[in-house]
Amino acid sequence: MKTITIDEELYAFIASQTKHIGESASDILRRILIDELGLVAGEDPRVDVTKPKQVTKAVREINKAKNQSQQSAHKPVDGVVDAADLFNLLSADKFKQAMSKVERFLLMLSALHHAHPIHFDAVLNIKGKGRLYFAQSKDELLQSGSSTNPKQIPDSEFWVVTNNNTAKKRTMLLNAADALGYSKSSMDRLVKMFDAE
Repeated sequence: MKTITIDEELYAFIASQTKHIGESASDILRRILIDELGLVAGEDPRVDVTKPKQVTKAVREINKAKNQSQQSAHKPVDGVVDAADLFNLLSADKFKQAMSKVERFLLMLSALHHAHPIHFDAVLNIKGKGRLYFAQSKDELLQSGSSTNPKQIPDSEFWVVTNNNTAKKRTMLLNAADALGYSKSSMDRLVKMFDAE
């Protein structure tokens, strides 16, 4: 496996193409390259400039990524975000399976991250009395208190403490949604999904 560095605009575009929770960036890129650009495994992966269809699609995807990044770089004027992307992710079959509250908590945070990859760092401001709840490394959370039981939010570079009771996890989820600009009705819907068995 290789590691690459990409800019924020491209990362936001890749995250915005997620079809289901848990889909890796590699899977997303593979799907885009095969389905959208018509590339086939084993072929030269460079876009063939003699094939206008490939060039047009590649340029369209790059422009789409830039436009989406520019639009998502600013919250709406009224301060409330559109919740459709989040609830589409949360309606995935994977989310409907039986799981523990910690698993549900992590998947919901992952969905929030996928819906708002650029603004998700707003959750870093959510803190307890002398204790961090979110961080960008496991060590940050371990140093902020005892028995934090940090877990990485799936498919993100963020970590969260998970040793809190269910009520505290619910509050942290609400605070994260609020920090990202969700309306009260969307936050209520999120809580109902978290509380569902």
